[in-house]
Amino acid sequence: MNNFTRNTLITFITKCLYLLTGVGITVFIARTLGVEGKGIYSLAVLLPTLLVVFANLGIGSASVYFTAKNKYPIKEIISSNIILSGIVSLFVLMLGLIIVFFFSDLFFPGVSQKYLLLSLVLFPFQIFINYLVNVLLGLHRVKKYNLINLASIFIFFLLLLLLSQYGLITVIISQILGLFFSCLLLFFWLRKEAGGLVFKINKSYLKDAFSYGFKTYLGNIFSFSFLRIDVFLINIFIFPLAVGLYSASVSIAESIWLISQSASTVLFPKITSEKDNQKIKNFTPLVCRNILFITFLMAVLLFFSAKWVVVTLFGTDFLGSVLPLQILLIGSIAISVSRILAFDFYGRGMPILSSYTNFFAIIVNVLLNIFWIPKYGIAGAAWATSVSYSFAFLVNLVSYLRISGNKIGEILLVKKSDFRFYRNFINLFKRNV
Repeated sequence: MNNFTRNTLITFITKCLYLLTGVGITVFIARTLGVEGKGIYSLAVLLPTLLVVFANLGIGSASVYFTAKNKYPIKEIISSNIILSGIVSLFVLMLGLIIVFFFSDLFFPGVSQKYLLLSLVLFPFQIFINYLVNVLLGLHRVKKYNLINLASIFIFFLLLLLLSQYGLITVIISQILGLFFSCLLLFFWLRKEAGGLVFKINKSYLKDAFSYGFKTYLGNIFSFSFLRIDVFLINIFIFPLAVGLYSASVSIAESIWLISQSASTVLFPKITSEKDNQKIKNFTPLVCRNILFITFLMAVLLFFSAKWVVVTLFGTDFLGSVLPLQILLIGSIAISVSRILAFDFYGRGMPILSSYTNFFAIIVNVLLNIFWIPKYGIAGAAWATSVSYSFAFLVNLVSYLRISGNKIGEILLVKKSDFRFYRNFINLFKRNV
């Protein structure tokens, strides 16, 4: 538990820094480019992000699983992932060009092709990190894993502050450079961990990686879709200005995911490498109920301070983001707990359960968005998202109860004994900060 708490704390601190830097970038872009410019940027960078989701093939999750299981030499896992990322990048970039030149008006109305083309340069760096950074997590190199994720966004923000001329092109180029330097750092660290690289593919590893990864791959696609499909539908039913307002709400609401993201990141390799089934049975509920408790408190605080937070960060032009933010907080509580349960499935080698959940959740999300956006605007999109998040949580909860044999109270209700976790967390925080 101490190692888990320590690694969770490290990840939490990193994610806090990531959040603060991300908020700084969001505020910078919003105040520099305006509401509509913020919306266009969100749509432009959504293209490579979407391509990464469809091209990740579950390799990142498979890397954690097989590295933690110590089934294959680390050198061969890294080398295979590097070669695979290069091959995938070539094919997917060609697909991206087809989308930009022939379908941009359909999928990205109101966004210039030059922004979409430039944003495609982000893809090969994003997929390299996606395929390889999780190897560090499988090795339990939590500090290095977190530093890689922090480096790209920190360099991105630093470049924005240093550059004298601003525009959407400048913003995207700064993001590209941040990812480039992170890829270099990741490559050198992995080479050191492996004691050198062989640059050849281990076919047995890739066969197992694709087999395991495909189960997570479907879940990643469905998860991304029900997390981000609302942005597409808002742009179709309304316009980029509304996307700018809604994306501001989302960026704030997702800030309360920090604790659950930190815990689930560390939980995955821990469950994978744990041999004692009883410890697994007891451990996940402990994490789950405390994440629910902490996230609920954060959501309540943010709900009542929503207007002040929005105006302080983005200005009065973004007052339309307040109501969607408050609605999204309901779903943020649900998805935080759902994520813990999903990563327990991943660690047990049953990621397909999460994929099923996300598949049905996206159907709920799309149908509700289609009905509610035309009638209620971005508030309708926020309600559709919160309802679909809550649906995913309930389905994952039922699945987990059946698999683990735990009772619902073990998962949702905080116990007196849990406060030892908070004492450990606070003591570690004092020693490390």
